[in-house]
Amino acid sequence: MFIGLENEERRYSSLWEALALPETSPLVISLVGAGGKTSTMFRLAREMAAEGKRVIVTTSTHIRRPGVSEGYQVVLADCYEMVEKAVWKGNILVVGQLARDQKLKGLPKEQIGRLTQLADVVLVEADGAKCLPLKVPGEQEPVLIPETDVVIGCAGLDSVGKSLNEVCFRAELAKELLGVEETHLLTPADLAVILVREKGIRKSVGAIPYRIVLNKADDIGLEACGREVMAEIDRIKPEHVLLTSYLRKMETRK
Repeated sequence: MFIGLENEERRYSSLWEALALPETSPLVISLVGAGGKTSTMFRLAREMAAEGKRVIVTTSTHIRRPGVSEGYQVVLADCYEMVEKAVWKGNILVVGQLARDQKLKGLPKEQIGRLTQLADVVLVEADGAKCLPLKVPGEQEPVLIPETDVVIGCAGLDSVGKSLNEVCFRAELAKELLGVEETHLLTPADLAVILVREKGIRKSVGAIPYRIVLNKADDIGLEACGREVMAEIDRIKPEHVLLTSYLRKMETRK
């Protein structure tokens, strides 16, 4: 499901269309935040591959290494030249160096942008969240490469109604940003603030086109919560917002 609300609500079957991503090639998309980065990244990769485009999925931090059963071609490389020599078996390469706990870490930051010489689309997971649905970035985060054309900020709707300590990576920074106590239960308005403020998930984005994915609208209640967050975002600072569920068949955007 993808639901977007920019002037009017619309439902989409394509995540690429719902996010209004440019058709230019090459294109670098960096994903930040929490609660949907990896799912969104691989969904976009599959959509573009189905259109005949070559896609490289990588990271400027760390990502989970796909399992063999997932069917992605993984290229273990610590430099651009190693990726350049890879023989494509399909239209998607997952690129990185082997790290601990079956994760991949990225190439040297200055080399990631060069991957545009090998692919039509480069998708970069540029943030880490320890598998939590929400994040406020630390001093050195996110790790956006200069070649980034679009930033997608993600958050999980299942964080609403729960304490920051329970659901937010770097909860101490979230408390500072929101001006609340550690026992505070996250509200839709709080989530909107975290997504649009420069000290929140929008950190370091500047003038780069920015999209928001409110993920895990997996039932009617969470979808209604997502609509509340959308309304709060529109009140604070209108952005291109997409309400998503990768478990339901419906789709919408704002």
